[in-house]
Amino acid sequence: MKDLNHNNARGMNSLGLKFSALVFLAMLITGLTVAFSYTTFLQSIESNQSVWHLLIFTLLTALFVTAILYLLLNQLILKRLTRLASAVHRVGRGLQPSLQLDNKPDELGTLNRSFMAMNAEINQLITGLDNRIAEKEQAEMLARKLSKAVAFSSSGIIITNHHLDIEYINPFLSNLLGLELPAIYGKSLSTLFAQDMQLLGNEMRLTLQQRQHWQGDVLLQQADLNNDTQHWVTLAIAPIRDEKGSLSHYVAALQDISFIKQSQKQMERLAYYDSLTGLANRSYFRNQLRKSIAMSQRGYYSFALLYFDLDEFKLINDTLGHDAGDDLLKEVASRLTHRLREDDTIARLGGDEFAVILSDIKDKAQAGQIAATLQQAFQQPVKLGSHTVSISASIGITIAPDDAVDEELLLKHADLAMYEAKARGKNTYRFFSQQLNDAANERLLIESQLREAIALQQFVLFYQPKIDVQDDMLIGYEALIRWLRPDNTLVPPGRFIAVAESTGLIVQIGEWIILEACRFLARQHSRGYAVSVSINLSARQFNDNKLPAMIEQIIHRTGVDPAYLIFEITESMLMGDTDAAIKQLNQLKRLGISLSIDDFGTGYSSLNYLKRFPVDELKIDRSFVKDIPEDRNDMDIVSAIIAMAQKMQLRVVAEGVESAEQAAFLQENACYLVQGYYFSMPLPEQELSQLTFTIKT
Repeated sequence: MKDLNHNNARGMNSLGLKFSALVFLAMLITGLTVAFSYTTFLQSIESNQSVWHLLIFTLLTALFVTAILYLLLNQLILKRLTRLASAVHRVGRGLQPSLQLDNKPDELGTLNRSFMAMNAEINQLITGLDNRIAEKEQAEMLARKLSKAVAFSSSGIIITNHHLDIEYINPFLSNLLGLELPAIYGKSLSTLFAQDMQLLGNEMRLTLQQRQHWQGDVLLQQADLNNDTQHWVTLAIAPIRDEKGSLSHYVAALQDISFIKQSQKQMERLAYYDSLTGLANRSYFRNQLRKSIAMSQRGYYSFALLYFDLDEFKLINDTLGHDAGDDLLKEVASRLTHRLREDDTIARLGGDEFAVILSDIKDKAQAGQIAATLQQAFQQPVKLGSHTVSISASIGITIAPDDAVDEELLLKHADLAMYEAKARGKNTYRFFSQQLNDAANERLLIESQLREAIALQQFVLFYQPKIDVQDDMLIGYEALIRWLRPDNTLVPPGRFIAVAESTGLIVQIGEWIILEACRFLARQHSRGYAVSVSINLSARQFNDNKLPAMIEQIIHRTGVDPAYLIFEITESMLMGDTDAAIKQLNQLKRLGISLSIDDFGTGYSSLNYLKRFPVDELKIDRSFVKDIPEDRNDMDIVSAIIAMAQKMQLRVVAEGVESAEQAAFLQENACYLVQGYYFSMPLPEQELSQLTFTIKT
């Protein structure tokens, strides 16, 4: 800096010396010219020369001196000043100077250097300013783009202050929620959430304090309360910081996921709810049952599990069609739902089977009251198209944790209780008990042993004689199965026939009975006895389409005369699908066999149907015979059945005859075919020879 000042001082002295020398030279020349002109003027006066020559000479000398001075001034100062002025002018117009200024060590050189330095600084400032302006314009353009993008975005954008008070909402979100912008500005972000989500605001603030970010799914509230549309959004909140790094604002981005939520809800309904009734399905019910078991084990409460199905639903479904059956199930579901508490769970497990979890049950009495309330739902008949049907339900109840705390055991207990309700006449409810469990275990044991008995052929047939009291003659037998265990103990049919029927094992057992009875009949005929054999058919056997073909095959195999075969069928087996029953009966009749209706009078007796059935015989049930002659009503019923059978030209057989008075009454009323303990108990084939009756030949 000192050198620069020193150079500037030197430059200034140099230019001053030059200018002083030039002035001195000009004054010297002017003085010499004046002196010369004056001397010449004196000489011209003396010599009488012309003054005009002197003046011209002086003028020319002055012009010459002036020209010399101008050239010297122009070269030393004016030319350099002109260049500097031109450069200043161009800079003033914002242009770069086109003339190269000199760098001489004088005052103008110093001025030139200062100007160039100033110009360089100005250029640097202008360049910086241009860059700042360009950056600002670019930032403004980017801000306009971002503003447009935010304004027209298909996502919701919210800007809040650091207290989460709303400062900006983009139009998309405003239109989505139907909000007026001035009304929402300045309010907390949580005011946009649905009422059920208000507690989320505290958790959100805590998370933002700890992690600076928050993300989750939120249900928004609607400005229009009459609009039940729900808007689910995924919300992401991030901080905005100023130049110093301090938190100034938050930006929240909301993406509408209502369609996804609706799809999830639909998928959940498909996965956990019955499509027909809208009730919970088996999968959802199992989940709720496991939760209730866990709560009961922790001591929170006891609960009751109800398991029930509709009585005679299959009959309604088969008679009126599946559409009517579906309408019935939907009506039942609606009635049950309106009679349950909000905390209870009702599910359709399949078909006409329903289950209910009653939470927070104090005792069996409370569970029984609710079960009775549910049964009241079935008292009103149901309108199905042009038909009106009456419905009822059998309900099984088990209490947890008293009865069990295992999922499968509870379902098993409720199922056992329901079947007990059905066995007690239906349209009622029963609680699980240990006796039911013991009976179920015995059923399982019998089923297991039955399978083994079938494989090892542990069955034998006993034969009860059928007597014609008019001729005192044995005319036939009824084949009755007995289960002979390896320890020579006999299991009566009452203990295993129902199990065999429910498990389907009765089909195999029934085929064996028919084969053995036909072999017995063939042996009797070979001895010259013209006796018949009656064989009981189970419901499962009768409904088997293969039954006629199987009987026909056994007849050909044993060579018996089918005219001496009588197949006994109960009334209840015929009252389901009557058209199918008549078709099956006709197929059996074509084999040449006889058909008998067993236990007549105890089922759904209908003369209209009876005249359509191709039967040959009616068997009066033992329940009407056992109280004769004490019960006058039974005597009248038996007399009416005998008279009706005779009018319809049907044989009539009375079973369960155990006294002489009963036999005499039947004979007096023209019922000559009887069987019972009064004549003989069922006997194995090898003991039939002990009978004293005359055998029909």
